[in-house]
Amino acid sequence: MADIKIYAKPPCLYRYRRLGEKTEQEITALIKGYIYCPTFSEMNDPMESSYRISSRFQANPNSEKSRIRVQAALGKVGIASMSEIHDHEPMWAHYADQFKGMCVQYSTNRLLKGLSKDIAITRMMYSEKEPVLLDDSSTSIDRARLCLSSKTVRWASEREWRIFKEERGEASYGDQKPITGILLGARISSQDEERVIDTCKMLNVPVAKMTIDAYKLKFNRIRS
Repeated sequence: MADIKIYAKPPCLYRYRRLGEKTEQEITALIKGYIYCPTFSEMNDPMESSYRISSRFQANPNSEKSRIRVQAALGKVGIASMSEIHDHEPMWAHYADQFKGMCVQYSTNRLLKGLSKDIAITRMMYSEKEPVLLDDSSTSIDRARLCLSSKTVRWASEREWRIFKEERGEASYGDQKPITGILLGARISSQDEERVIDTCKMLNVPVAKMTIDAYKLKFNRIRS
């Protein structure tokens, strides 16, 4: 059977983050070298985890037990959302607290090398219909990941990728040092800006701050 391969990986992936009351939480993740993966119930899309079932799946005598196992897997699997783009205004507004947060830039190759083998990364699929569970040999975790790898086409502009853990928690990337830059929002507080810059000096990571020029976002390197 043929397999699907992704040959064209984006060179960088970006993670939009809130600061303020979450500043120390985010700084800790940067220093300790991990990406935190919450469950889907902690995310902002009420359509997350929607799915349909095939007629063969429905006809299987074990269908109900399988669905219960899928629901259990959906309840515990950990997810971290990333994007191919760093200058998406709605994401700065929604995920970086109205331009008051930051966006962390990761080298895709270094991140892949650092994450353990039990971590999966997938590019999101955008569709008018929810994914279908088939009567096949897929595990409950695989089916849960399928459900969480698809969104309605109205989210397509986010160009999202997802990291999956079997359970919520920290996805460590070891000593690969995949962070290649941090972008600060135009409305970041002076306290958060100073805290992030100090951390980046320690990690030897470049920092740039956003300026807004009419309908364009620009990022200017901050000299440390």
